[in-house]
Amino acid sequence: MNLKLIFIILLFPFTIFAQSELKIFTYGSFNSDWGPGPNIEKSFEEICECDLIWSTSDSSGALLSKVKLTNNKEGYDLILGLDDSLMSEAEDTQLFQKHNIDTSGLAINWDNDYFTPFDYGFFSFIYNSDKIPNPPRSLTDLAKRNDLSIIIMDPRYSTPGLGLAKWIYQVFGDQSTDYWKSINDQIVITSKSWSDGYGLFLEGESDLVLSYSTSPAYHSLIENDKNYRSLDLSDGHASQIEVIGILKNASNYELAREFISFSLTENFQQHIPQGNWMYPVLDLQSSQSNFYSAAPIPKSLQQLYPSQSEKQNWIDSWKKSID
Repeated sequence: MNLKLIFIILLFPFTIFAQSELKIFTYGSFNSDWGPGPNIEKSFEEICECDLIWSTSDSSGALLSKVKLTNNKEGYDLILGLDDSLMSEAEDTQLFQKHNIDTSGLAINWDNDYFTPFDYGFFSFIYNSDKIPNPPRSLTDLAKRNDLSIIIMDPRYSTPGLGLAKWIYQVFGDQSTDYWKSINDQIVITSKSWSDGYGLFLEGESDLVLSYSTSPAYHSLIENDKNYRSLDLSDGHASQIEVIGILKNASNYELAREFISFSLTENFQQHIPQGNWMYPVLDLQSSQSNFYSAAPIPKSLQQLYPSQSEKQNWIDSWKKSID
C-alpha cells in the first residue's frame, strides 16, 4: 500500500470509514431505558452498517410542532411517533416525502403514501376489578354509574384526551356535548398529561382512568397484578395508530426507507407489545400470546383521520359542556 495512503488512514480513520447516520426524532418514552428504542436500535444497526441517532421530545404533538417551526433545520431523517390525529396536519406542512413502501399484509388496513404505521391501540377506561366487580358495558351505562369517579385528560393537550373526544363524537355525533354533560359530575380530575392522570388513578384518586386497552398488560406481565382491566364496551372503541414519516430534507432517503421496511418486520415489531405497550402492526398473537391474553383486542370503531377543523369541533363539544 502507498505510504502516503497509510499515513492518511492512520491520521483520519474515522473520516475514511465513517458510517452513515440515520437521525430519528421521536417522543421520549419510546427511546427510554424501558421503551423499545434501545433494542430496536441494536437490531437495526446490526444490519444497516449505520449509526442510528435518536432525538426526543415530550409528546407526538411536540414532534410536529418543532419541525414545522424550524423547517427541520436540525436535519432529522425520520419522525417516529406522530399519530393518525396529526397526519392531515403533517401532510399539509409539505415537509414529508413519499415512502414508496409496500404496506399490504398488515394487521390493520392501511393506505397512505407518506406515513407508515408501526403500532396501534384503542382508547379505554381502566379499572381495578377487585374494587369494581360489575363494570359498565357501554358509554351510556358509564354515564348512569354515579357511583364511579373518572380521571380524564385535557383534549387540548393530551393524545388520550383528544382520543376520548373523538370516541364520544363517533358514538354520539351531534349529541356529544350532551354526553359530556352527563358524565361531568363523575369526572373528578382533568389532567394535562396521561402520566399525571394515570399516576393519580394508581394513587386511588378515582375508580376509572382514561388510558389504552393495553394498559392492563403492563400490570399483569410486569407487576404480576391481574386486577387491572380495560372496559370492554359494546359501543366499540376509538383507535389510535402511530406512524413513521420521512422528511423531505432527509440526508439519506434510502437509509430512511430501509428503516421503515425494517419497522414492518418481526425484528422491530417484537419489541412493541412489551416495550411501547401497544399492539404491533404485524399479527404476533402466536409469539406474544401472553400480551394478547392480558390485553384482548376490543371491538373497534371506524378509523378516522381528522382535519384541524374536525379536531376543533370535538374539543368544542367538550368545552361547551364545562362552560
